[in-house]
Amino acid sequence: MVKKFFNLPTLPKNQPGFVLLVGILVVTVIIIFSAGQFDRVANFVRQGSNKVVQQQAVNLAEAGVDYAIWQLNKNAGNWYGTGTEVAVGTTGTFFVTVTDESANIKNVVATGYVPNSTNPRQKSTVKTQVVISGQTIEFNFATQTGTGGITMNQSSTINGNIYSNGNISAGNGSQQTIDGEAYAVGTIDSPPITVTSGVIEENQEPEDMPTIDYQLWKDEATAGGIIDCAITPSSCNIDGVIASIGPKKYIGNLTISNQAKVTVTGPIYVENGNIIVRNGGTQVNLSQSFGSEGTVIITNGTITVEQGGAFNPNSASPPGYILVVTTSTLDPAMSVSNQGANAVFYALDGGAELSQSAQVNALVAKKLIMRNSATLTYASGLASAKFSSGPGGSWEIRKGSYQYTK
Repeated sequence: MVKKFFNLPTLPKNQPGFVLLVGILVVTVIIIFSAGQFDRVANFVRQGSNKVVQQQAVNLAEAGVDYAIWQLNKNAGNWYGTGTEVAVGTTGTFFVTVTDESANIKNVVATGYVPNSTNPRQKSTVKTQVVISGQTIEFNFATQTGTGGITMNQSSTINGNIYSNGNISAGNGSQQTIDGEAYAVGTIDSPPITVTSGVIEENQEPEDMPTIDYQLWKDEATAGGIIDCAITPSSCNIDGVIASIGPKKYIGNLTISNQAKVTVTGPIYVENGNIIVRNGGTQVNLSQSFGSEGTVIITNGTITVEQGGAFNPNSASPPGYILVVTTSTLDPAMSVSNQGANAVFYALDGGAELSQSAQVNALVAKKLIMRNSATLTYASGLASAKFSSGPGGSWEIRKGSYQYTK
């Protein structure tokens, strides 16, 4: 069988129109291909542009949070939002609202708009909380001492758990009582010390002492100004008047006496001097503005509370306390006598002495001696106590509270 082949008709190359037809076909193919590529490029550019605008909106919202923190620090916490949009160049705007969560916590909501809220191409919102900078300190025991231990004389009482990196000794007299658990690296004189509830544990491992950032509180106090007691002694001798103090640094002795009523509104730092609070009716009170947080009074000298002088927490629930700190290595570095010292006392490197019905809420010292019916009654809220600079202190973002929303 013979196969027959038929040739398709062809257009002679030299016939008019051949080149034009080929050119049209080539151009058509190029246009179709280019159109597809252009669409892909356009989509890519469009998506890239949207991402840029979206990031701009996020940046504007974050700028609103930064602006809120700046305003809060500038106005001592008394700022509640922009009220109107704030323009950031030609990029866009942001709007911020601030509300109170508590005395020392505020809610901040900042929204960024590109180019504005009237006709937004993109918007983004950041929600966060801001708090006053400070320090959380765990006072897990009514009293905790270093190697100097605890000596309980003459009807002294501790209401709460105690831990001594030395001994717990009975000293002189009788009727010494611990209403709580007693732990010691050394020995515990029980009896004659009566432990009315909880365990008695001797030969324990040393317990880490609570730590305080001394420099933080010195700096916070100094930021409020400096008073040189040699130049203006009347500012350092608060005698029988009503006054508010803090944040402030004092150079020299600070004495509060003769029924003075002092409200502590920020940290106090006494450099190269002692702190003395004395006489019945004299009160050092924590400002209500702290809410459930406290603040710090610190000195490198000694601390004396005597003859009815008193420290008081505020009336928040739970209350905020004053933390009274000395970095002195003397023994005693702090001495409290008579009732009314409702504060936390801290002398990590020095001795502490409680006498004549003295009463405090918690105490940390290298060594503690209790005399003459002294009482130490633990306040349970001190297990995780927050101390701050107060509403006039530095505001910062609360960890874990930063959230992005559309």
